[in-house]
Amino acid sequence: MNERLFLAFPIAGNLLQSSLDWQAGHGAWPARWLPAEALHLTLVAPWAETDQAAVVAKLAEFASSDLAAEIFRQPIEVEFSRIAFGPHRFAPRLIWAEGRAPVALLELKNRLEQAVARPDHRYYRLHLTLARFDPAEWLAQQGLTVLPELSEPISWPARFSGFALYRSVFWPDRVEYVKIKEFAPSL
Repeated sequence: MNERLFLAFPIAGNLLQSSLDWQAGHGAWPARWLPAEALHLTLVAPWAETDQAAVVAKLAEFASSDLAAEIFRQPIEVEFSRIAFGPHRFAPRLIWAEGRAPVALLELKNRLEQAVARPDHRYYRLHLTLARFDPAEWLAQQGLTVLPELSEPISWPARFSGFALYRSVFWPDRVEYVKIKEFAPSL
């Protein structure tokens, strides 16, 4: 069976609380807010997979490698610096927190892509999706003809010491993210 798998940092601690607080403060907006358990920072974009067990084995091998231990010698630190519409202003459909991807995160992303044989040469944009929305629905509900600008400065730091394999499950009214397994490199 084909599954949509992806690799991500699970969101927890202060970053999770900041995300949930921001969502709660904007709950009246016409958006589908992601629940706490669905919040994640994508490292490797979703791909179609038929052999989940083989992927888990490859990731376990990577997580126990000297290379993973070196990458995670120190936790990977990120900082989200603003809330904006995404993925870009000409076709917005998400509300997300974004920031600059540190070198250590990009190194991990590249090594994970190699481990699961899913290289992706597209530009990587550090983001944390908070909600999805339909622009036409937003405009109709708000009585607008143009979406307002959204560029709210924030300072949401986070540290990560492991990663997880997730599965995307598509429903008519939402996307569900199921965490399959977490990996913490042995140091």
